[in-house]
Amino acid sequence: MVPILYYDAPGSCAFGAIVALEWLCRPYRLLRLELPGQHSPMLETDRRVMRDCRAILRHIASQRRNLLGYKPGTAEHQHLERLLDSLHEGFQSGQTRLLAFCAFLDTQLNNREWVDGHKRTVADACLVAAVRWAQQHAGLEISRYPRLQHYIYQQHKDPAVFFADAIESQRPAVSSGRFRGHLRQEDWDLSLAA
Repeated sequence: MVPILYYDAPGSCAFGAIVALEWLCRPYRLLRLELPGQHSPMLETDRRVMRDCRAILRHIASQRRNLLGYKPGTAEHQHLERLLDSLHEGFQSGQTRLLAFCAFLDTQLNNREWVDGHKRTVADACLVAAVRWAQQHAGLEISRYPRLQHYIYQQHKDPAVFFADAIESQRPAVSSGRFRGHLRQEDWDLSLAA
């Protein structure tokens, strides 16, 4: 079965999952949920359903020989796990913590191309989505954090990030990955999304 990512309104953490799926370069489909009360994001794959953004990103990280993650049990894998939790908590815990966390990230990104310091991972997709959300919904002024701003600027040059933005904005989009198109709600059993 080709995985299906259910997503909803722009600015959600599903943005990071779309970016990560593009980077993974494996076939996937999208289904935009437009009915109130439907859970999103959600990833359906081989009769398994993940309803938590971190679980979705962890699943993606484990694919293609840990292309966007690390082998379980390694120090790098444990670091990535903690990083995903920190990103989620740092951006969801109120304005004071958000600003402190952005200052921390600004320091951490000094002379780093990737947020984990080693390679592109699902944490990079998560960070792009989190900053995007914070700018739109929490009033984050990213210009106060020059390294973080530069990092986000560089990520926005990536075709996968551009694609995810076009998908969320419902503009024409060209996949650099293996996107197999949108499913229509009326053609799909949405009992999973309830």
